[in-house]
Amino acid sequence: MDGGMTVHSTFGLPFGTLTDDSTSTITMQSERARKIRDAALIVWDEAPMSPGLQLTVVDRLLRDVMGSELPFGGKPMLFAGDFRQILPVVRRGSRADIVMSSIRHNSLWRGMERFNLVRNMRADNDARFAAWLLQLGNGRLPAVDGVPDTVQIPRAMTCDVADLIDFVYPEQMSLANVDDFSRRIVLCPRNDECRAVNRDVLQRVDGAQRSYTSIDTVVVDDPDEVANFPTEFINSLEPDGLPPYRLTLKVGSIVMLLRNLEPKRRLCNGTRLVVTELRHHNFKARILNVDAQDDIVVPAIPLTSSGEVVVLHDYQQVAGSDVRPINKTETGIQRGMVLH
Repeated sequence: MDGGMTVHSTFGLPFGTLTDDSTSTITMQSERARKIRDAALIVWDEAPMSPGLQLTVVDRLLRDVMGSELPFGGKPMLFAGDFRQILPVVRRGSRADIVMSSIRHNSLWRGMERFNLVRNMRADNDARFAAWLLQLGNGRLPAVDGVPDTVQIPRAMTCDVADLIDFVYPEQMSLANVDDFSRRIVLCPRNDECRAVNRDVLQRVDGAQRSYTSIDTVVVDDPDEVANFPTEFINSLEPDGLPPYRLTLKVGSIVMLLRNLEPKRRLCNGTRLVVTELRHHNFKARILNVDAQDDIVVPAIPLTSSGEVVVLHDYQQVAGSDVRPINKTETGIQRGMVLH
């Protein structure tokens, strides 16, 4: 949404695992605190995807900012979403763990007034699909061969991936016709399927191509354990929230930021850009669907994965046999382009 920001950026939520004692990074005299005080209404979209502990941290922040002991400091809050869609992600968690982590099991939920929307505006032109979708969300479709949590997708709703790409995207794409395809996307349930679609779509872009690879380093408590993680093995990993080891871009391709670079310029997590120039150590891009703006230089940015195995990357340009490291620090553990 125009002017929208992520929950983490808006409320200064800490990254990583939240606890009951987690606090916001926003100070009472900051500009973000002033904007929160001046807001007439705060809209929290896709709220069912947020862990319940986020509500606890935000409630604590708003009470401090507003100087009130009312829930959320007395600030009007609108939580939008559908619990029949995606709930919070709990690593290796059971169904019960996921349900317990949702906002419905937070103590603040009891004080909320709930409103139900009953009309599927997007499916008005296909009543049968709308009815089927509602049955799917309510868990009323029959299981396949008695296997729980499985359903049969009607053949009329499926097609070959290649045919889907042909339907969504033109045969040739470039900066010249980026407005014709910039609003078109293919949604994928799995990351590996997303990567396969990205590779096929990238072949349709006519712009110049450049590949970037990363310098990977594993971080372990015991230095002797480093030998157990060969470079080739680390390169093959695809940790959560990190781009792939080999990142291929073209002039005219569309990318998405995964970090908040400069929110005042709308360079936030989720901002979509079109690549306009590829360089050795960075590239230039512009925000999609925004008129009268200058190109933005997207630099190499260090990244650290979350999880049991922490991998750090530093992108380097590969041009034949010419390999140059990017932004190598004294520790030599950085990662570059924050794009997927």
